[in-house]
Amino acid sequence: MPEEPRGVLTVAVMTYNRPAHLRNCLESIARHLPGVPVLVLDDRSDDPAQVALLAEVAAAGEQVVTGKAGEEWHGGLYANMQKALDLCQTPLLLYLQDDTQLVRSPGTGEVAAVLGLLEQPGAGFVSPFFVKARKGFQWRGRFAPSADGQFLLPGINARKGRRHLSYSDICIAHVPSLRAAGWTFVGSEGANSGQAARLFPAGMALMHAPWGFYCPEVPVFRYRSRGHTLAGRIAARRAGDSVKRFRALSPDRVAALRNRSPGLLPLAESWLEPEDPGVRRPFVYADMQRSRWLWLLHKGELALRRLSGGSG
Repeated sequence: MPEEPRGVLTVAVMTYNRPAHLRNCLESIARHLPGVPVLVLDDRSDDPAQVALLAEVAAAGEQVVTGKAGEEWHGGLYANMQKALDLCQTPLLLYLQDDTQLVRSPGTGEVAAVLGLLEQPGAGFVSPFFVKARKGFQWRGRFAPSADGQFLLPGINARKGRRHLSYSDICIAHVPSLRAAGWTFVGSEGANSGQAARLFPAGMALMHAPWGFYCPEVPVFRYRSRGHTLAGRIAARRAGDSVKRFRALSPDRVAALRNRSPGLLPLAESWLEPEDPGVRRPFVYADMQRSRWLWLLHKGELALRRLSGGSG
């Protein structure tokens, strides 16, 4: 079984009008998965900085696919995820989004272990990301370590009659299994979870030592977004174009991550260090959530719009 990601793994990055975050994501891929083919699926961005970056990426030899009006696959995250699945030429496909990043490189044998797990009957997806703090309590006791210690396997949800975790939009997919099952991405994460539970009853394992995570405090509104709120404008002015990126894990931290107790969930706050020391903990993922009053202002404005029947 191969031990190197090249020839086994492709990375697909979903993006729309987030040039600074997209650059950070792509730089993390180049740093931690050098030589691995990258697909950039852009949903018709019109931010000039994003358009320029896409041209730069294409000139560097990566495959950039941009939706256009009238094309049958245009429109939204899941159509682009399906396009990536159709284009992929390796057995493993790592799905990322522009506001995510990798924080470490896979060690010897890790990619082979992922492939081996996903080649088992009933498997289709693995989660390569750390666990958000709010899920740490919810998921306690729901996963058990695999025999090799490289994964946390989901138990059965007795009430639902299926595994506790079946799918997430950030995942490593086993391309041959998805194609054999006739997998087609549908229009929401919940609907895809239901489909995955039916087609891949083994559920979605977590990596014991994950590779990446979501950047915190990402702007809610993008270039020329409709429906900006006052809170969104204030948050954007405060944050500017800065990406709240994470530092790459040091060799010592990677060793500690691998050697922790097998049953412990890999909580992001326990292992990841933002470059900006002012990033809020526990991490929040929308810029306005960093300030409680801004978030309440934003939610209040949206509620008023709904009551008035307008879009602002």
